[in-house]
Amino acid sequence: MLFFKRQSGKDRLATLLTHSLFMTIAVLTVVVLLQNYQVNREVVSQEVERSKRQTSTLVQKIFDYRLKSIEIRQDSFSRNVTLIQALSIGNDAEIGRYFNGFDKSDPDVAPDFRFITSENRVIWSDENNSFYGLSSTQLTQISQEMGTSSQWYLSQAYTSMGMRYLLLRKSPMINIESGEVTAYIHGGIVLNNNFALVSALLDGSNADDIVLTVGSAIIAESDNQAADAHFEWLELYSNILNDSDYMVSRTDLTLDGLATYLTVYTVQDNEHIATLMRGHYLWVAAVVILVIFVALYNRYWLGKRISKELSELMNYTEQSINTKQVALYSGSSISEFNKIGASFQNSFKRLHEQERQFVDLFNYSLSPIILWDSDGFLLRMNPAAERSFRIDDYDEGQYQNLIDRLIPQIKMCAQGATLTGLNIEIGSNVYRWNLSPIIIDSKTTRVIAQAQDITSFIEAERQSQSAREEAEASAQVRADFLAKMSHELRTPLNGILGVTQLLKGSLTNPKDLSQIDVLCNSGEHLLAVLNDILDFSKIEQSKFNIDFSEFNLRELINAIEKVYRPLCEDKQVAFTVTTNVSDNIIVNSDQVRLNQVLFNLLSNAVKFTRQGAISLAVTLSRSANLHWLNIVVEDTGIGIEEHRLAHIFEPFVQAEETITREFGGSGLGLAIVNSLVELLDGDILVHSEFGKGSCFNITIPIEAYEALNQPLNRVLPRDPKTLFDRELNVLLVEDNHTNAFIAQAFCEKYGMKVNWVKDGYQAIEFLKNDSAIDLILMDNQLPNLGGIETTRIIRRDLQFKLPILACTADGMADTKEAFLEAGANSVLVKPIGESALNNALLDLKPLLSQPIV
Repeated sequence: MLFFKRQSGKDRLATLLTHSLFMTIAVLTVVVLLQNYQVNREVVSQEVERSKRQTSTLVQKIFDYRLKSIEIRQDSFSRNVTLIQALSIGNDAEIGRYFNGFDKSDPDVAPDFRFITSENRVIWSDENNSFYGLSSTQLTQISQEMGTSSQWYLSQAYTSMGMRYLLLRKSPMINIESGEVTAYIHGGIVLNNNFALVSALLDGSNADDIVLTVGSAIIAESDNQAADAHFEWLELYSNILNDSDYMVSRTDLTLDGLATYLTVYTVQDNEHIATLMRGHYLWVAAVVILVIFVALYNRYWLGKRISKELSELMNYTEQSINTKQVALYSGSSISEFNKIGASFQNSFKRLHEQERQFVDLFNYSLSPIILWDSDGFLLRMNPAAERSFRIDDYDEGQYQNLIDRLIPQIKMCAQGATLTGLNIEIGSNVYRWNLSPIIIDSKTTRVIAQAQDITSFIEAERQSQSAREEAEASAQVRADFLAKMSHELRTPLNGILGVTQLLKGSLTNPKDLSQIDVLCNSGEHLLAVLNDILDFSKIEQSKFNIDFSEFNLRELINAIEKVYRPLCEDKQVAFTVTTNVSDNIIVNSDQVRLNQVLFNLLSNAVKFTRQGAISLAVTLSRSANLHWLNIVVEDTGIGIEEHRLAHIFEPFVQAEETITREFGGSGLGLAIVNSLVELLDGDILVHSEFGKGSCFNITIPIEAYEALNQPLNRVLPRDPKTLFDRELNVLLVEDNHTNAFIAQAFCEKYGMKVNWVKDGYQAIEFLKNDSAIDLILMDNQLPNLGGIETTRIIRRDLQFKLPILACTADGMADTKEAFLEAGANSVLVKPIGESALNNALLDLKPLLSQPIV
């Protein structure tokens, strides 16, 4: 018994715990340090950024203040009368003394050089421009570039002393008396090595050093002795906090709000920031060393404390595995190890019991079980398999048959497939095999096959299949019989009822009319019995369909009342109809089946009520989002005995054995009603007292809504000859003379000209020779070529679009669907009633009112 195998090269528990503890402490420490570092760095960064912004703002303000001071002094000069008079008489010495006097009194607001221009030439200069290497020609050119603006102008000029960067401003000198501009006074500042400007910025910005640059070129600095350091500062400038010795901030100077290429770098001592960051690094290093020390100590302690307990636990498991016996675990001083040892003990015990159960299951199973290797060699069989296949010298052929039949499936299972439900015949028995691979470490090592002797099941299945085929054949025979019976009965009925309806219109003698009514009622009764039988057959074969459509519920109730009120009056029985349904209520249900339910219930009530009253109550109620239709039919007829109520909805059952002889009927009416109510998802209840009457209560869920506009009821014309405004040519395809006679008589009442042929081939030939046909009346069961196939040929091959009205004695739904699929416009079921024909012709009137092309 092998539970598991100890593998070498695995980590010890003490090592794993140490690693886990070390990683936990290290991660927590690093997270805390990083959080602390991030917060401190963010605070310091914000403070440094604020300091840099303040420094930049101060530098810009000092720069603007110095220029503004020079600007104010220059504007005062441009309006001085003495200066303008000296300029007008050309007294250059007086002009020089005038400017020198002011410059000596306040040298901080004096420009580096001045000159005056008039008519685009220099007419006076303090000669300081020569000190900076600027010629009069260059001054004139710069003045022209400045135009007439009084704003400061940043310029650069290449001189014998190198490139000079200049700030100039000119102001117009206006003669007060004449108001004319006599000249322009210019003040210029040389930015190269401008120690006065740099010193002013240094004093006001609280910086340790200042550098004025154009791009990466230094043009002025506060300490000329540290030029190399200045270049280092420019390289150290960064928006990111760092631990360098200097903090460098940058200010891009503007003139009157416009950006320039002048940049001022202020340098401040960064020792406190650098010290803070270095201290943080040292603290991180100290924490890392501490974590390593704690991890090493824990490893030593855990190794010494836990290794002993682990060794005892491992020895116990190895002993249990090697001896294949469940030994008693001695316990451990560590609670967790004690629980682990107890769990091992229970697991070994359970596994030992399971292995013994598996062996018993294999040996004592009544089903054959065989174990194969992946190459298809038999390894082991249980006793049931040995008994089934009799592996001995006398049955070597049967054993070899077993091997040959299973080897292909075993090889498939060796590839990883699982096969179930394999029926294999071995000898005289059939076995159903289930084969499954035994996969260990993603490799199939064994294949187990289990069999079940299903010989008796196979035989039973064969008998069941035979019985099912016989039942289906019987059902088909019955369906064919009903279809033929329907055709054979409807054909003479069509003649009987057709002639009866024709005679009604020609007789006037009351006695003759009474006899005709008896004949008509008998035929209709026979037709009702036939329809009941066919409907019940459809219900039994689950071929009864519910077709939902919208219709006016009040019109249906009114139609029922019009039919049964005269019948009740003839029997001197009171008939009352009560309803809460308004005239504009539209419902969605199967109107035909709902009408059939009412007709069956009321027909029974009229049939079995000799005196008294019959009542019909139709109410519509609403519960939540669903409407309910409640129908109550109550009579004072013969009633039903209590012991027969439980069977009243069974087919061919009536209240008394003598009822069929006295009242007639097939006994299918209530069975059909019950089935129709179930198809409509409704319920039907009956309460009856023998000799006093019956009450049928039906509840059906229904969709209903109130229509805004009432549809107009279609009114049938009184005289059929007025239905069409011209004579219609009709092709009658009918093989039965009686049916043809009835159809011709009906058509003549509508003023139609009838052409009669007896089969489908004659109809096709007639249409090929004479296409002036307005309507085709097509029978179904015709000699040579049936009505459905004839209709299909007329539509598909002849491409005729004229209306086709199918008239069939087969009342099956399949026949109607086949006719419509072939191309018929409508289908009538024989015997044809005059009302049904009238309705069909009304539906086809839009197609018959114009010639068919």
